[in-house]
Amino acid sequence: MTRIQSSPSFLPPGTAPSEGAAAPAVVPPPTRTAQCRPASAVASSTAEPYRGPALGRPPALSVPGPRSGPRTGADNQFDFGVGGAFPPRPTGNLMEQVRQGALTAAQSEAAAASRLMGDGAAVDGYARIHLDHLKPSPPIPGAPTSLTDYTSSIPDVAPAQAYAYFVRHPSAVFEAAGIRVRPATAALVDGAKLFLEEKGFPPVWAPITVRLEPGANTLHITTLDGHPLRGTNRFVFAEDGAGGTQVRQYSAFQGSSPATSVGMTLMDPIERQHDIWRAVHAHLHDTLRPR
Repeated sequence: MTRIQSSPSFLPPGTAPSEGAAAPAVVPPPTRTAQCRPASAVASSTAEPYRGPALGRPPALSVPGPRSGPRTGADNQFDFGVGGAFPPRPTGNLMEQVRQGALTAAQSEAAAASRLMGDGAAVDGYARIHLDHLKPSPPIPGAPTSLTDYTSSIPDVAPAQAYAYFVRHPSAVFEAAGIRVRPATAALVDGAKLFLEEKGFPPVWAPITVRLEPGANTLHITTLDGHPLRGTNRFVFAEDGAGGTQVRQYSAFQGSSPATSVGMTLMDPIERQHDIWRAVHAHLHDTLRPR
C-alpha cells in the first residue's frame, strides 16, 4: 500500500504536527481492518476552518446518474491511514460539552421519530428549522485531534467529472453507505446545512454544512452543533497522472461531548466510520468508471 502524504500547511493554528488536525460519526484507532496502514505511514492531515457560504454555480458538466447493480469498488485501490490522538476525547469546557450533549440527544430523538414517520414534508420541515439554529463545530485548534486519511482511484475519469457527480447526487453517494440525507436534497449548494441520518441503533441525525470549491474540485464538510464529533472532511479530486482521478479525503475530528466516550464503550463506531467512507469511495468508482 502507498503512503498518504498530507501537507503540514493544513494543520490548525497552534497545533503540533504530532496532534494534527474530520467525519460524521465517532472514531478510535481501527485495529481490525486489513486495509489500514499503521499510524507511522500517515503524515499530518487537515482540519479546515469553516468559511461562510459564498454564491457559486454547480459545475456545467455532463455526468452520469447513479447506476444500479453490484457495488464493489474492488479495484479502486481504496486505502487509509490513521494518526493523531486516538480515541477521540471530548473537547471544550464543561458548559460547552453539556450543550453539545443536549443537542445530540435531541437530534437522536428526532432521528428515531424520522425512522417511524418515514419520508415526508413534516420531517424535512422540522429538519430545516432545526438546522437553521446550528452553528459550525470544527475541531478546536491545539486540542488532541484524531486523523484519518483515505484515498482511492477512479481510472479514466476526469477530476471535474468526479467532483460534479458528488455535488449533483449526494443522496445516491451517501445511500451507498446506508446514510439518508435530510432534508431531501437534489444537489449540494455552497453553505448548505444537512442531516446525515444513520439508520443504526440508536439512529442518529449527524448535522453538517458544506462548502464547495468547484475551481479546485474540492468539497469540504464541517460538523454542526450536536454532531457526536467536532470535525471536518475535505474531499480533493485530483489528476492521477494517467487520465484518471485520485480521491483524497482528509478527516480530522474530536469528541464533542461525553456522548462520544459513551459511544466508544457501547458500540464500535470506528469500524462503522471506515465502512461508510469505503462505501462512498466504492460508489464513486463503480458509478463513474467507464464500463
